[in-house]
Amino acid sequence: MKENHTIDVPVLYDWVRSASRLHMNVRLHMKQKPLKAETFYYYALADGKKTVYTDADQIKEFTNKGILDPKDVSYIRLFINGVLQPPKIYEVKKGMLILKSSDVPQKGVPIILEFISIYL
Repeated sequence: MKENHTIDVPVLYDWVRSASRLHMNVRLHMKQKPLKAETFYYYALADGKKTVYTDADQIKEFTNKGILDPKDVSYIRLFINGVLQPPKIYEVKKGMLILKSSDVPQKGVPIILEFISIYL
């Protein structure tokens, strides 16, 4: 004997409350390759007065690339007198280094910008 049921309601919700667990072990075998990188440097000597340095201030004997565009590199680091400087005290634009600190580097102190480009 077959039973028929009719439900006459405006909306009907049907759901099951349960939780399922699925245990999987997945092993990924990926060979890690080192990333390719290039490093370029900008070298200048402080004059004891300026807070803005340009391509014209660069020491040509060490490099000839100038101050690269930040959009074209992965990382930029600034060293003044060999000490790494926090990014908040300087700004780099294509062809220009702006020191935001109230302290000006002493005359003859080396200023080195390191540009690192990382490629996948």
